[in-house]
Amino acid sequence: MFGVLACAASCVAVGVAQEKSVKPGINDSFREPDPKEFLGKFEVESREVFSHRKEIVAACEIQPGQTVADIGAGTGLFTRLFSEAVGKDGKVIAVDIAQKFLDHILATSRDAGQRNVETLLSKADSTELPPESVDVAFICDTYHHFEFPLKTMASLHRALKPGGRVILVDFRRVDGSSTDWVMNHVRAGQEVFEAEILQTGLKKVYEERELLKENYFVVFEKPTPANTATEPRPGRGRGMGRGPGPEMRADQDVFHFLLDHHKEIRRSVKRLDNGVETLTESDNKEVATKIQEHVASMHQRIKDGRGLRFWDELFVAIFQKHASIKMTVEKTEQGVKVVETSDDKAVVRLIQAHAEVVSQFVAHGFDEAHKNHPVPAVLPAAPKLEFPIIPKHGGVLPRPKAVEQPRAGAKVVFDATADAKPADVNKGLDRVARLLNLYGVAGLKAQDVKITIVLHGEATKSVLNDAAYKERFQVEQNPNLPLIRELQKAGVEVLVCGQALNYKGFPDGEVTDGVPIAAAALTAVINKQTDGYSYIPVQ
Repeated sequence: MFGVLACAASCVAVGVAQEKSVKPGINDSFREPDPKEFLGKFEVESREVFSHRKEIVAACEIQPGQTVADIGAGTGLFTRLFSEAVGKDGKVIAVDIAQKFLDHILATSRDAGQRNVETLLSKADSTELPPESVDVAFICDTYHHFEFPLKTMASLHRALKPGGRVILVDFRRVDGSSTDWVMNHVRAGQEVFEAEILQTGLKKVYEERELLKENYFVVFEKPTPANTATEPRPGRGRGMGRGPGPEMRADQDVFHFLLDHHKEIRRSVKRLDNGVETLTESDNKEVATKIQEHVASMHQRIKDGRGLRFWDELFVAIFQKHASIKMTVEKTEQGVKVVETSDDKAVVRLIQAHAEVVSQFVAHGFDEAHKNHPVPAVLPAAPKLEFPIIPKHGGVLPRPKAVEQPRAGAKVVFDATADAKPADVNKGLDRVARLLNLYGVAGLKAQDVKITIVLHGEATKSVLNDAAYKERFQVEQNPNLPLIRELQKAGVEVLVCGQALNYKGFPDGEVTDGVPIAAAALTAVINKQTDGYSYIPVQ
């Protein structure tokens, strides 16, 4: 009882001291947001939490019938996914400070037939959720936007049912490794945010260290009163989200130890017709012992079909086929020798792919453990593409006996408006590279075809210099510029529409050197067609 009163007194004292915003103005851009604009920022593959959205939802272990609050729901990315997870008997509450985001979420969820979604307008210092109404609260890349974190978390603590969970996903802020954007935008690191959350009376029960690289994934729980405590129900190895059980925690601790010491491990893999033979060892006796302990545990898990890494597709597939896997383990003085085989050819491919991934764990440690690994497809080898004029882009398959081979003397204007993800090359530029490579495999030269590409619409950003591109899209370099330089070396004329630059808000000074600005794409395309150029749109 004294501990509860002391905690309450501490929270009150901190709350009084926190009458001022911890970061004034951080939410100014969200007061009247354009949801369509933010879709291009929030729901893109270059954003880690988007590219790993399925793995994140799996790690949340949402159960049918639960009520989930998506705090700082934004465009509704996770709201939509949670709607599927809770099912028709559950409910998802999208919580945000911006009504325009909430209107967008409600409209899109109704269009998708998701009738279990509700919205709630929050305040700067309160979620406004009713008391004991929520099973799981999900805060993704949002906590660092809390201007009054202790007050907001106190309101969330009240809203949780006893035993309810808070799942925190936010940026790793570490001097020397985090990007300048994170260091300037995120006010504090994980240890500060966790300390603030713990002050509200929540308990940290679990951290998924392997799931993400740029972000962390931490689970907190609202303690259940002693007289109503119950044993956790069995879940997917973690007890329905109440943190891993002792056995799972022990396995994870050993695995994390090995990842931390991956540079002290050596590993060889020998492919067999029906599987693999691996040898994993270390000169460090403690590491060697941990290797033996880990492999023994994994051997038993394969026998029992008790999986782990439930968000990793390859590991899920391996444990689904556990009954078809034969595994022998032999201790060596410095580690273990393992033979894994199967009579099923598809399972053999899984075993071999898994062995390759484990070798990547040894090579790269946590950097590899953060990744999802797809199930390998059993397909014939794809034909080898060639890049005779433009390397790495626009690969083509030689067809020497096909009709309509390239002819010297052609003139082509590409009208490129296609969009591309910030980290990807625009397909209009790739299409030009492909045409040049088609000429190359036919024995012709780049000079045998005259090509102009006019970039406008969503393709306009392809010509921005690296500094402007990084500032606008949080990507280290503009991936289009190396290809543009290669095309220009091959004689391709690359133009950008001056009207599109103005419409998109890109100053002329942000255009990379060597790319001329045309008065307009319209006039450039018309002029080229007047000069006898064939017209090819790339939309």
